Amino acid sequence: MNKQDLAIALAVKFFITQVEADKLINFMLDGISKSLSMNKRVYFRGFGSFTRERRKARRVRHPKTKKMMIIPAHYTVKFTPSEELRKKVNPVHHPKAK
Repeated sequence: MNKQDLAIALAVKFFITQVEADKLINFMLDGISKSLSMNKRVYFRGFGSFTRERRKARRVRHPKTKKMMIIPAHYTVKFTPSEELRKKVNPVHHPKAK
C-alpha cells in the first residue's frame, strides 16, 4: 500500500474527497516528522512506536571502487512493532488462545 492507496481507502471509508484524505495523511505525517525531529517518541497503540536513533560514524568499503570511506554519524528512525501487530503479521508463531 502506498500513500495514494491509503488516501483512496480513507476517502471511501469516511465519505470525503481524495484531496481531503491526502491533506489528512500529510498532516499526520508532518506531525510524526516534527515529533521525531524533536527527539520525541511516536506511539500508536496496537501498531507500534517510532523513535529517533543515532548511528555512529563508521568506515566502509565502496563496493565498486574498493576504496575505504567514512559514513558520518547521523540519525535514523527505528520502528518497533507492537505485540498485537506482530501477532497479526506472523500468526504461526502466535497461535490464538483457545
